Amino acid sequence: MIVARVAYTGVAILLALRGWGYWALVAGLVAHPLSTTLGAWWLCRWVPDLPRRGVGTRALLKFAAQVYGGFSTNYCTRNLDNLLVGWRFNAATLGFYKKAYDLFALSASQLTGPLHNVAVATLSRLNQDPPRFKRQLANTLGVMAFIGMATGADLTLVGKETVRLVLGPKWSESGKIFELFGPGIGVMLLYSTVGWIHLSIGKPGRWLRWTLIEATATALSFVVALPWGPAGIAVAWSVSFWTLSIPAFWYAGRPIGFRVSCLIAAVWRYVIAALFAGLGCAAIIKGMLTLTIATSTAEALKLILVKSIVFVILYLSAVVLLHQGFDPLLQVGALLKEMLPGASVKGRSQALATACGEGEPFG
Repeated sequence: MIVARVAYTGVAILLALRGWGYWALVAGLVAHPLSTTLGAWWLCRWVPDLPRRGVGTRALLKFAAQVYGGFSTNYCTRNLDNLLVGWRFNAATLGFYKKAYDLFALSASQLTGPLHNVAVATLSRLNQDPPRFKRQLANTLGVMAFIGMATGADLTLVGKETVRLVLGPKWSESGKIFELFGPGIGVMLLYSTVGWIHLSIGKPGRWLRWTLIEATATALSFVVALPWGPAGIAVAWSVSFWTLSIPAFWYAGRPIGFRVSCLIAAVWRYVIAALFAGLGCAAIIKGMLTLTIATSTAEALKLILVKSIVFVILYLSAVVLLHQGFDPLLQVGALLKEMLPGASVKGRSQALATACGEGEPFG
């Protein structure tokens, strides 16, 4: 991966110096996966034989093709908004929108990425035991909701300041857009687990069909929201995740008997806690601080720290009150400890099993 990064950077810089313009970036993006592929083939000298009948590979290829179809459909959906904004407006507007979207997507990928392989493997071992599968899934959703709802509400509060701190004052427009993405972060984390259900029970075909439905509904919401510009598209993203989550889990859970009521029972306390803490924090900050708009990096950092501290105190207090205990905090703390760099895969699996265990439901 290091060599691939070097190849990407080197090719892009070299061609840019030779006057290729934006095509230098395109060439760099092509060089990265190409060098990764060549490196993989070089380090792993196994070469597959030609296909033969009667060896059981057809089912494997069908599974892989359906999974690839789901990922490809998701990729197209995730980039349609950029296409529409760039077509309808201009490059500057697209740049502001893209930076806001990148921060929106980054928050989810950083939280779900470390859990994806562990969660799918854990659930796959339980697909022949529906009661244990449903209990494990519900507890996993509780963990995701605990982290995701808090992250989404907090980033909604500090969105503009975060963008100013990370990108600088010239990207203030991106900050306004990012605040509209914030309410969708938590539910996007939950929504990302829909694929885990389909894959762990061996139903990639159902996942592919759902991604096509999702793509159609999301595309229509983009078209409706486009007259309101990038802000409208950001709202459309958040609204689409909230509106599609219930039918998505209903469809994914049907083969295993996982009901929508199980989803609601696992996450509703965290939704209420995040809403209460977000509104409470906004009211407290408005009454406590005369500074509500950052005009410098130092002021942005100050607002982020003050708002986040107040929000976390309110959120954790609400979670403890709604659960009448500290169990969710202890379970998530153990999980996050094992998610830190350096933790073993076995440790992460054990931590996930503990946090999303088969005892009392997490939610």
